[in-house]
Amino acid sequence: MSELIGIDIGQNSVKIVSLSKLGDSLVLDALGEAKLSAMDIKTDEDRGKFLDDSEKTIKGLMDDLKIKPKQVVAGLPESEIISRLVRLPPLKESEIMDALKFEAETFVPYPLDEVSIDYEIIEKDDAGRLTIFVVAARNKLIQVYIKLFKSLGLELLALESSSIALRRVIKVNINTVERVMVVDLGEKSSSIFNINKGNVYFSRSIMVGGESITRSISLGLSLDMASADEYKKAYGIKESELEGKIRSAVMPVFNNIAEEIRKAMALFMEDSGGKKIELMILTGGGANLPGLAEELTKFFGVEVQVVQPFSKIDISKTRTQFDLNIEGCRFALVTGLAMRGLVE
Repeated sequence: MSELIGIDIGQNSVKIVSLSKLGDSLVLDALGEAKLSAMDIKTDEDRGKFLDDSEKTIKGLMDDLKIKPKQVVAGLPESEIISRLVRLPPLKESEIMDALKFEAETFVPYPLDEVSIDYEIIEKDDAGRLTIFVVAARNKLIQVYIKLFKSLGLELLALESSSIALRRVIKVNINTVERVMVVDLGEKSSSIFNINKGNVYFSRSIMVGGESITRSISLGLSLDMASADEYKKAYGIKESELEGKIRSAVMPVFNNIAEEIRKAMALFMEDSGGKKIELMILTGGGANLPGLAEELTKFFGVEVQVVQPFSKIDISKTRTQFDLNIEGCRFALVTGLAMRGLVE
């Protein structure tokens, strides 16, 4: 039996999922969430202090969940990651990294000796030409995560972007569609990425999320943020609710998100030779916003689904306060992290 912990440290909470593999089946061993003290993170020093402050909360949550595995895969903030699709001529494996470093000088906004670069070959044509998905992250950022998990007594196997982790969830749960767009709606920011034949083709982060929607309702209806959040969860962007007042307040934010999705679709069509997205998947805390999936379907003319990350996982042995049929989308990212090495 293989066991692994996924840890997703967001700006407002930490989520933990422990998975094991028994034969060909994935089993949920533990799942939990704990609130973190809010902090405005603008610098590496801010990030380091935030993670230091989070250490006690993470340890407490692990103790509460009685988690035994010591190997962990953690998520890096998508907004802190630089990614790009790069096409290269036929090269030997030993030559690829040197070629990517040369290419990275055109899109990585930091000195290359200050970043770590990883890549995945996603296509090799008949002539041997390569299509590669490249990810870069600053070494300073990586070091603060390494320090945190060392202090927690955990073996950090990998730090991953949300696009790579969520790709596993999509692969396990959706295997009949080739071209998928994933919209991961977080509290303060969101991520948009494309998957084509199981490979990530495009990824970007936007500074719009659930908090933006709550704030628009707060300002539009003169409500405090807590009340606005309750209205958001109850009514969303359904035109039939409250004479459309919530919808009217939220639509400018929705249009902002929709425009970013439109741009991502256009880039994907350009990169894939004119092929269109077949399915849109919503994940994250904002995925269950009432009326959102229907509005996106109407806007783009494509099927939209809210991800169900536990549909192929045995959850019968784990007691949790969460209804995973409804709230499972909030744990999609951390579940994808915990799947590393358990899912091919």
